[in-house]
Amino acid sequence: MRVREDPAPAGYLPVLPGEFAERLHRHNPSSVIAVAFSGGPDSLALLILAAAWVRGRPGARLVALTVDHGLRAGSAAEAGMAARLAAALGVPHRILTWTEPKPGSGIQAAAREARYRLLAAACRAAGAGDLLVAHHLEDQAETFLLRLRRGSGVDGLAAMPEARPLDAGAPRLRLLRPLLDLPRGRLAATVAQAGLTPVLDPSNENDRFDRVKIRQAMNALEALGFDAAGLADTAGRMARARAALEAQTAALLGAHAVLSRFGHVEVETAGFASAPAETRLRALAAILKCVSGRAYGPRMDGLAALDAALADGTLGRGRTLNGVKFSLSRGRLLAVREVAAAQKSRPLRLAPGEAGTWDGRFDVRLEAAGPHAHLDVRALGPEGLSLLAAAGLALPLAPRPALATLPALWAGPALVSVPHLGTLDAAVKAGTALVPREFFAHMRRLTPVHDAPR
Repeated sequence: MRVREDPAPAGYLPVLPGEFAERLHRHNPSSVIAVAFSGGPDSLALLILAAAWVRGRPGARLVALTVDHGLRAGSAAEAGMAARLAAALGVPHRILTWTEPKPGSGIQAAAREARYRLLAAACRAAGAGDLLVAHHLEDQAETFLLRLRRGSGVDGLAAMPEARPLDAGAPRLRLLRPLLDLPRGRLAATVAQAGLTPVLDPSNENDRFDRVKIRQAMNALEALGFDAAGLADTAGRMARARAALEAQTAALLGAHAVLSRFGHVEVETAGFASAPAETRLRALAAILKCVSGRAYGPRMDGLAALDAALADGTLGRGRTLNGVKFSLSRGRLLAVREVAAAQKSRPLRLAPGEAGTWDGRFDVRLEAAGPHAHLDVRALGPEGLSLLAAAGLALPLAPRPALATLPALWAGPALVSVPHLGTLDAAVKAGTALVPREFFAHMRRLTPVHDAPR
């Protein structure tokens, strides 16, 4: 392991273990924590501090997780360097490799989604309840400027939170940012004091990326008084405004929306339409995220067009947005997962005793698989509904498209069970739970109304 020869950054003091412990303790961390560890200077500082925190707490455990996206020729070697740094600190380490086919466009967004999916799975395998990331003060400021450039509203300009759920799976898993209010210089000083050399990612200097351009422009902005601390404070004020708007949105959903146990939503349009436009748009975005199973909502232009169609009565036979079909029925707006989108969702293979999240909407646990070694969770689909009807199973009074997008257990082409509706094999036992989404803790969790179309 090479020792740094350059001194700590002038004017910056290392982060003290007590400072780090104070920041971490205000979130009541789990006894097993993980660090997202690229080996770079920021995540190395975080790992140094987390390792010291764990050493002082009997029973606490730490694991470092490095994601190799496989997008650059040197990425595997850099992951190996990260592993050696973790070993020097006495921290167990895993390399997580993104092996799926890479998309032809939107590669950065796809890589980010894959990274957090791999990290979440590794955290649960290690029994970790919290994943620590090394975002700091300048990251907060750069994110604010990036979103300002893209024309973001209150949500986009709001500060990154210190803590948030990492995903909607079970058991609970949080993402924590214990260094968020500290400048980058103090993290560099922490690494220098430890005498370790971080891994250098060449993409951090590539000005083809917007974040690098923003970072390079920060010096000029600071000369005009736009320093990182001031920008982060503004982001914090936007976060408070967002919290107030979210409370109004939750109240609107709680009063006028019903989340069915089958995963679709019904909205009383009369009361919904009288809400302020911003609240309606936020409620529609929350419905879309819940019913689609996606972590992020649609673009504003699509959302505004949907709201306008509802307001002027031009929704017609309905429209689809982000894999969700919206339609009107007897004074109610129905939001149902699009059948084709559910059928394209990645199958989930389960053995007895295993559990997982399917389509971002349902937690599925297989208790007994009968004569099968494993079963695949896929959408029931229209063909599955036909099989149930042929088997004589009565279907509940609910929109047929919603039933077609329910999770079903398949053994190859053979339908074995639909936990919501019944089983074709008495030896198979499985259960599902609807994955809650943003705002939906405030909604009425009821079965569909009786006049819903079939």
